[in-house]
Amino acid sequence: MSEQPFAGIRVLDFAHEWAASIGPRLLGDLGAEVIRVEYARRMCVIRGARLGRKMYNRHPRWHQVNRNKRSLTLDLRQERDLDAFMDLVRISDIMVSNSRPHVLEKLGIAYDDLKRVRPDIILVLMSAFGTGGPWSGFAGFGGTIEPLSGLQQLTAYSRQGKRYRTREMDVCNGLMGTCAIMTALLHRQRTGEGQFVDLSQTETATHSLMGEHLLEYVMNREQTLPLGNRHSYFAPQGCYPCRGDDRWVTLTVQSEKQWQALCGLMGRPQWVDDERFAGRSRRRRYHDLIDEAIAAWSRELSHYQAMHLLQGAGIPSGAVLDGRDLQQDEHLAARDYFMTAGDAGDLLFPGLLFRSSGGDGRIFRRGPDLGEGNEYVLRDLLGRPEDEVSRLDEKEIGTGYDPE
Repeated sequence: MSEQPFAGIRVLDFAHEWAASIGPRLLGDLGAEVIRVEYARRMCVIRGARLGRKMYNRHPRWHQVNRNKRSLTLDLRQERDLDAFMDLVRISDIMVSNSRPHVLEKLGIAYDDLKRVRPDIILVLMSAFGTGGPWSGFAGFGGTIEPLSGLQQLTAYSRQGKRYRTREMDVCNGLMGTCAIMTALLHRQRTGEGQFVDLSQTETATHSLMGEHLLEYVMNREQTLPLGNRHSYFAPQGCYPCRGDDRWVTLTVQSEKQWQALCGLMGRPQWVDDERFAGRSRRRRYHDLIDEAIAAWSRELSHYQAMHLLQGAGIPSGAVLDGRDLQQDEHLAARDYFMTAGDAGDLLFPGLLFRSSGGDGRIFRRGPDLGEGNEYVLRDLLGRPEDEVSRLDEKEIGTGYDPE
């Protein structure tokens, strides 16, 4: 197998929770060595809240979000651990953090501190609100970033309806962080210079997920209002119930030919010549009535049956799939999407978002046990004597859910 794209790159993952962990994981999938730096007294909340039977090493979400990483436990308030960390910076390329800006400064590992030992280091700081401005000192997470970015205003099923969290924002921001990392690496490759990337998760949520709505206001002075599953131009479009518990199918009608086909499937051929439904604009006016007819038809079918009938009639459609459906999906199986990790037995992981012509990525380990990389990093990489290799004291381990 040819060399993976990020082979030879070392990443220090100083993240908490989900969003900032995605970028290092994607690099790890494609060959980078990723070292997750952890504080054992207050573990990342993705490890869960239970200490008994070392449950913090067994959480499925931890295994997925932090696969292909090592775990190094340090207490950076201790001089010896801080010295070890800075020695590690000296032989690393990238550090990623989503702490509030002043946290790194208080620990003595802000960008200027890192640059003194590694001049071309890349620091990507993915704080909630960036390092400048009146909100920069506040902590934040998806539940606060989504409404403040404007994203949550678009998530109702109707204009007056209740707004909902999307929860996908963390992954989208993680991908934006990956883009920032790769852009900084390209800059360093061309100039030899490192970078400090100040990435506000609130701003990236706005830019990556709301671009067309911002453009609509700038160009036309029109504010986008929630449409639910409907479309501003095509009609009908929606997500419709199918046979079974919480089973759904989506469809969109983009042409008169597709509308005629849908009328035939629903057993309402007379609607083809009905003036109420002549053209998109009129169908949008009677969307509620059309939705009732589609739902009455789709409820008699499984979500897969409805999808295949619609697609067979030339109507864009997709079954809404849950985790079990995805695992058994023939389309994904044919592309070897789900993968196993070398140390995780039969545990399946969602596969790679993309594949590179320079060498396929792979999943060679699940999320690391707490401190499993201490000996490798401190002894093998840094040459520390055996008595300076961190040993975990079970009595000193705490979770991110514990009070300060």
